[in-house]
Amino acid sequence: MGLLIMRSLHSVTDKALDDVLNQSEITLNELRELFLARGILISKETPRKDLARNFSKFSHDYYDHQKIASYIGSNNRREKLTAKVIATKLEVDEIILAAEKLKADIESRNDLCQISTIDGKVRLNVSYLSTNYGKSDFKQVITKTALIEVEPSEKGFLLRRPENEQTQEYEDVFLASLEHIVASRSAEGEKQESLNVKEISLEHINTPKLRTKFFVKLINGLKGYVLDDVTDAYVYHPKPEKIKEQDGNTETGIHIDRASLKGEGVLKSEEISSLYERGFYICKIKWRAKEDLVDPDIYEFEAQFSDQGNFKDFSYLAKGVKKYKGNGQYNKNFVSLSKNEETFFAKLIESAAYSIIMEIEKEKA
Repeated sequence: MGLLIMRSLHSVTDKALDDVLNQSEITLNELRELFLARGILISKETPRKDLARNFSKFSHDYYDHQKIASYIGSNNRREKLTAKVIATKLEVDEIILAAEKLKADIESRNDLCQISTIDGKVRLNVSYLSTNYGKSDFKQVITKTALIEVEPSEKGFLLRRPENEQTQEYEDVFLASLEHIVASRSAEGEKQESLNVKEISLEHINTPKLRTKFFVKLINGLKGYVLDDVTDAYVYHPKPEKIKEQDGNTETGIHIDRASLKGEGVLKSEEISSLYERGFYICKIKWRAKEDLVDPDIYEFEAQFSDQGNFKDFSYLAKGVKKYKGNGQYNKNFVSLSKNEETFFAKLIESAAYSIIMEIEKEKA
């Protein structure tokens, strides 16, 4: 039960509790549940501010805070995914051994981890406490879950995880364990074998045109789907060395390094064309694609390189689907995808991205 150990630096104040209960994000039914859990019935006629003030006077604990945090949606944000290919030849047993070492490391932090295997795929389901003291009291310390998957691929094993600092730490521990396992396979006196890890990156190709080409080919390259439209494009321009060396706020030292364009058809706009001419390249994009079928559903995607200057740390997300109703009509809103659909599109994007990287590298060579 290590996850229940509190690791916050302070407790929530009565005022913070009063403030959060006055937010419209918490419904009156949820307020009623809080009181009912203490054996108290409340009237529909009682003003919210009175209910909040009275509840904040009660003693409250970790479980109360977690329940209230769940009401204000602190755990609902879906994170982008990121992936790497482990190209070194490995056995599933070696993957499991490294996973068990990561599990031990996670549990040493008083977090929870479960390992499961099926058809050569190793999964780690992790529950951990995430802290962000820049947020309001009830969003500073929240329980998050993460699925880390290692599955066989044509190139070796593919490691997929949510894109955030915590799972990056887990990945580092896992890969370090694998590195040690691979090195230990070498006989005494032989050169130690090293772990070969490949990621989706154009760090060594800094041509703006080729970096933009990656995204243009990606949004047009999902097998079985046809580009419908681009809704958001974010472009980046690294700061030139001359400006980096400038001191003071002279006119020649001014440099705009990023811009965003929103709206349908942004890749066809004159604005983005002019940015291309000035050396900008796309670093993040949101787009929609239709199934290559009669009466297709519309899917929404997002992809980016978080390290914009080096064009690395690639992440992606299948955001949702707008269902086709018939007679040329669609549902009004996009809805979330199932876990199986998310995994399907993750593999589709990964496959397309790796192929495009290889193509661009050959073109540059």
